[in-house]
Amino acid sequence: MAKFYVQSGTFRSVVAADSARKAALWAVHQVMQQVLPTDEDNDSLSASATNENSSNTITNRPPSGEASGQRPGPGSTPVAVLDGRVRISERGYDRNDCAEMPTMEVVAEWNQMVLTLDRLQQMMRHG
Repeated sequence: MAKFYVQSGTFRSVVAADSARKAALWAVHQVMQQVLPTDEDNDSLSASATNENSSNTITNRPPSGEASGQRPGPGSTPVAVLDGRVRISERGYDRNDCAEMPTMEVVAEWNQMVLTLDRLQQMMRHG
């Protein structure tokens, strides 16, 4: 596997991957994990909803400071934001000779993979 320097917006990461496209997909995955719930999040929300009163209301509270628009405090990790292009290079960040891909194209491909994996998981549970 090659080492790729992937950057977009405020996101930067070094990724080991078979190709630049796979490195871009992994980078989008890392960014999307910051904002989308995972199975662990869903399990904890379900448990808290069951333990609360009978109103059946689930409150999804962001980490402290985010609800009021405040910046994250010391020790917390800011959310990475992608821009319109994902830039990938095997030689370093901010290179003029990097490969570029439209972010929405990579996000769409990532979304297809996530939906496919979700369908596979459902099939395994019910089949």
